[in-house]
Amino acid sequence: MLQSPEFYRACRAHVDSSIRPNVKFSIQSNLLLYKSSRWRDIFEHIFEGSISTSFDPDEKNRTIKGDAATYSRTFYRKLEEVCEDGFSPLVIGTYSEDTAPLMDVMYERAMASSRPFNIRFNYRYPAGRALGEGAVISPETYGRRLIELYNRWMSDRPDFYITPLNQMFLKVIGSDVNQCPWTKACGGRFIGIEPNGDAYNCGEFADLQDERYRFGNLKAGTLAGSTSEQIVRFIQPAPSSKNFADALLQTPGARAMRRRQYDLPMDCKSCRHFDECEGGCMRDAELYGRGLGGKFFYCASWKMVFDRIKSSVLSGEADWLIERVGVRPEDARAYVRGTAQNLGTILRYMA
Repeated sequence: MLQSPEFYRACRAHVDSSIRPNVKFSIQSNLLLYKSSRWRDIFEHIFEGSISTSFDPDEKNRTIKGDAATYSRTFYRKLEEVCEDGFSPLVIGTYSEDTAPLMDVMYERAMASSRPFNIRFNYRYPAGRALGEGAVISPETYGRRLIELYNRWMSDRPDFYITPLNQMFLKVIGSDVNQCPWTKACGGRFIGIEPNGDAYNCGEFADLQDERYRFGNLKAGTLAGSTSEQIVRFIQPAPSSKNFADALLQTPGARAMRRRQYDLPMDCKSCRHFDECEGGCMRDAELYGRGLGGKFFYCASWKMVFDRIKSSVLSGEADWLIERVGVRPEDARAYVRGTAQNLGTILRYMA
């Protein structure tokens, strides 16, 4: 939001007139500069309500003039202004072993807001400021906290979603089957572009800053190779975005990632939740030193949560949420019974 509203209007006009009118715009911001008279129209007509922000309630790293408490007060005030203007932003937080109990703080804020906002609870991983720290939060702690939040969600039935629980829920009932990170077929099929022009499969791989997984660079017009960079001559003077995209997806890093859908641990393929998890995120397998074909580090977390979700679907406890997403509860139960590889384990969990 350091850019002016006029900048985003110009971007929208440029895309509509010269590229494709169906391109979608989203914004992620700390919201500290939000002022209704200046930004409400942009949020509504340019971003169409697709707004996200991030906030960690531990009051350690985010400050205004060195004061974390001032930052927190300002953030919550601005967040409430955004909600009062009719938007439901997604508030993303990353949590460690020590700060996991603070997930409840954000849940309660969402419950008390004038217009409930959606919330996302991520595990803090060892990149960026946490580089080299190893498992910042254990799979057992993360899984247990998600189940506790799921229990509150089932009981309170609020008008907001909790990620990753909502995505896992949709995968369980077959309503949305291609959500990251629960897909084994994402590798080497997407292009995420960094501000400096570097191209990776996604922002998660860009965080690793590992040359093995860089596809190339759009600004330089180069393709990453196994030993040296190949200059792509067709970028100038007449750009050919399709040809360049095809070339990026044939680089060694992209080809290595595509093998993930076949190169999975054997116990993943026989897991009762393989239809839902599909082996987990290969970036995290690599991040924790297990390689692109290795075991997803938070496997235990996903098993715990998928067991809990499936039990709530089969028992009827989640019927309200199933109906909210436009699925008939009886169809959702039939789908779970049809995909469960070990229904007995889930039924024992229910008991």
